[in-house]
Amino acid sequence: MTTKILTKTLKRLVLSPLTAIYAVAIVIRHFLYDSGILKSQAGAIPTLVIGNIHVGGTGKTPHASAFLSLLSEKIGGAQHVALLSRGYGRQTRGFRWVLDDSDWRDVGDEPSLLKSLHPCNSVAVCEDRILGIARIAKEKPEVKVVVLDDGLQHRALKPDLSVLLIDSERPLNMSSLLPGGDLRDLKSRASKFDVWIYTRCHSADLIPKLSKSSSSQLLFSTHMSSASKALNTVKKASFKSDKPRVLAVSGIASPERFIDGLLDSWTVVRRQSYPDHYQFKSKDVSDWVTCIRSEKLDAIVTTAKDAERIKPYTTALKGIPLIIIPIVVKWHQKEALEKCVDEWLQSTIFAKDISKRKGLA
Repeated sequence: MTTKILTKTLKRLVLSPLTAIYAVAIVIRHFLYDSGILKSQAGAIPTLVIGNIHVGGTGKTPHASAFLSLLSEKIGGAQHVALLSRGYGRQTRGFRWVLDDSDWRDVGDEPSLLKSLHPCNSVAVCEDRILGIARIAKEKPEVKVVVLDDGLQHRALKPDLSVLLIDSERPLNMSSLLPGGDLRDLKSRASKFDVWIYTRCHSADLIPKLSKSSSSQLLFSTHMSSASKALNTVKKASFKSDKPRVLAVSGIASPERFIDGLLDSWTVVRRQSYPDHYQFKSKDVSDWVTCIRSEKLDAIVTTAKDAERIKPYTTALKGIPLIIIPIVVKWHQKEALEKCVDEWLQSTIFAKDISKRKGLA
């Protein structure tokens, strides 16, 4: 038994009492909604909700970005598709529009990143998804659909289309609930969602091996990778070496995957890993600069999400290049996915009697 497996097993055993309490709380909550004691309702405009059951690392933000692009193309323009997020990690509360110059501390790092990637799409944050959708409908009447980044556990909202992301490297049947494991919800909840997308799949052939789903779920798979062509262009223009010596900085759920993805193109001399959504401090940046100078490194390499949190300290880097690694989602069944989206849009967005939605609440 490897050290990693042993550590995970011991963690589950030690935390099993807390895991049991968490499980009971989740079961009661779902019972209250399933029995109608607590109410679910549709949003003021159609919603596509993306989420996961695992805690972090499944690629919600890259997939939300991919769906924003796809829906904008299908509906006729970015002005018709908005994104709503809770805005995890922000220092504010309530509804806020994410603007081009918004501080990530006010809106969250992921919404800030999505706005920078999709400047023509409306992006907002709000803990109360029902309220947030209503505000978007009122203030942006041109919006025809809202993509919700991470909303599958928000039972108060009844999504029009629910999309579950499953990490192909972490099968649900091999995981357990928090805090002993890394599941935020019951495994059985997976069957409630319309679409399953297995992420980090190098081949579409993996789906039959991974899934024991009933025929009610539409199954797709994706592979996530860095935009290597763009990065190679930057490297050739900026550095003398084909594999520049760098400091890798990350504050994400799966830093080891980020590091592994760098090794073919970069010489990672030093690495600094922080908790997911970590708020960098002046001392952190000062330490990076010292490391770069003392080790005579070429640059700092980081993720696009981390770059949003590093922005306030750009001047403190003292001219040291900051290389941002973008993540690109590649669909294995693109034609089938587009057909699924087309059919959904035809039955919701393009339906003649949209007013009937008012009776879904």
